[in-house]
Amino acid sequence: MERIGIAIVGAGPAGLQAAITLSQLNYQPIVFEEHSVIGQPIQCGEGLSIQAFHDFSLEEDMDAFCVREFKKCKIMMSENKAVYGDVHAFSIRRDAFDQYLAKRATDMGVEILLSTKVTKVVRLSDGFQIITSGEKKKEYRCDMLIIAEGYKAKIARDLNFPQPTPLIKALEYKVEGEWRDDLEFYFDAKKYPSGYCWIFPRKGETNVGIATTAKDRKKRLDDFLKEKEITGSIMNKIGGQIPMNGPINKLYDTGVIVVGDTAGMVNPIFYGGIRLAMTSGEIAGKIVAHYMNSLNDNSRYNLSNYHKTLKKYQFMKKVNLKCHLFFYSRSNEYLEKLSMILEGKYINRIEKWEKIKVIGKILKCPILLRHPLGLYWIYRGFKIARDWGF
Repeated sequence: MERIGIAIVGAGPAGLQAAITLSQLNYQPIVFEEHSVIGQPIQCGEGLSIQAFHDFSLEEDMDAFCVREFKKCKIMMSENKAVYGDVHAFSIRRDAFDQYLAKRATDMGVEILLSTKVTKVVRLSDGFQIITSGEKKKEYRCDMLIIAEGYKAKIARDLNFPQPTPLIKALEYKVEGEWRDDLEFYFDAKKYPSGYCWIFPRKGETNVGIATTAKDRKKRLDDFLKEKEITGSIMNKIGGQIPMNGPINKLYDTGVIVVGDTAGMVNPIFYGGIRLAMTSGEIAGKIVAHYMNSLNDNSRYNLSNYHKTLKKYQFMKKVNLKCHLFFYSRSNEYLEKLSMILEGKYINRIEKWEKIKVIGKILKCPILLRHPLGLYWIYRGFKIARDWGF
């Protein structure tokens, strides 16, 4: 049985960022990845906010994975009334992005074992036994474990972590041609329950997708393309499941931390999670490095600092889930009234007198006035999602 210090299960953005951070702190983890190619298969809308570029110093290497830049988005909550938002985001090639992070890690000495699936982890008195299958079938023993295996969370569940539930299913088509100029989001309580449709233009192609709890999502997405007169050839189809309710309650245990989708690190309004995943991975890397140092000096650094540090971030606030539960339970009548009041406005630019005018219109609208706290949750949740939605 090969002995290693720190093991990371999963080579997505969360696991790779944890590995990069550990390397910067003079630790060399081993990353186990079940697929033969980093970043594939793609299961992502392929959007990333400018904040992520600042957080992780990605600006100098943008050409390696960026496709197109956006400064605004359009939000449709009714058939013909658009609401706008200032965003600064990029469409990316997700496989190229993950491969870029992997190269960053390997250039710093991290070992990534491809085609190596972790099938079982057994807790020992002083660490963990890792059993793998695939091309490099082997057994390992590690002192510390970071789990970044995705939403299925099989290994995490075996170690008594909850799976991030409920899950919402998403389906996306990569369509030939550029069918819009900006990012577009379409909400409809009947057509796309608990979710929405999106149009993300790229270079020479457009990502068009749906996230919904409805079972016939393919038919609904096909209908959406017809309604929006998007007639380009479908070049590829991808799908996957996404945690809906944000971070889970249990994020660490003795010698083990969960990150990324395994930890439910997904924005519950737009269901995006790259920046959240990388943030959780970076924090996990720092906490694990402190923990390993404490083993040497017997100071017993507490892994609870992982949760305590994460709680300082806006994406961990309960208002995000409150916004999710309230907004996605509203009727189309409610959404229609809200869009009438906000029509043509940039949500994040509503300040001072404009805000007073909006409140005045709300006071004259019984269906909106019935749930004033819900309006506050929507305002706060969407504001946070602007920065943490990708």
